[in-house]
Amino acid sequence: MSSSEAALPRRTLLAAVLFAAALGGGCFQPLYSDYTSSTVGGSVKTAMRSIEIPEIKGLMGHYFRNELVFELDGSGDPDAQKKLRLEATMSESVEVVTVDYANGRADSAVLVATATWKLVRIDDGKVVSSGTNSIRSPYERSSQRFSTVRAARDAQIRAAKNLATIVRGQIAADLVS
Repeated sequence: MSSSEAALPRRTLLAAVLFAAALGGGCFQPLYSDYTSSTVGGSVKTAMRSIEIPEIKGLMGHYFRNELVFELDGSGDPDAQKKLRLEATMSESVEVVTVDYANGRADSAVLVATATWKLVRIDDGKVVSSGTNSIRSPYERSSQRFSTVRAARDAQIRAAKNLATIVRGQIAADLVS
């Protein structure tokens, strides 16, 4: 068998793979496209802009809400027509990871933040999407009190922003029809 005869099946195989990839590529539709239809009418992009997010209690709730408003709409326009409402609660707990046995003080900790949420239609109260998401955010504890308080607050803010990103993705995926 000559080298030109061996190259022919390889070329045929390569052409078949490229042809299959081209056919499959035409079926892909971006999630945040203007043409991806949602279960509540219109595109997913416009459906996400029509979500009302009321105030959520606590520091993490504040940052979670602000990040979601930015990620879902970006404008925060209060005059926009709202079709959906996001009802969310936040909870948090702290796990001590390592302890310095010489002085009995925790060296590091992990903040476990949980968001429980549901997306409901404003007009009929029907639940469109719901979920519970958790995230772990580690931070260092110091013998200096202010440093520990600031590190814990930074962990709360980081966790709230990460939870908002996760929830936004889940809402977008649930809104696709």
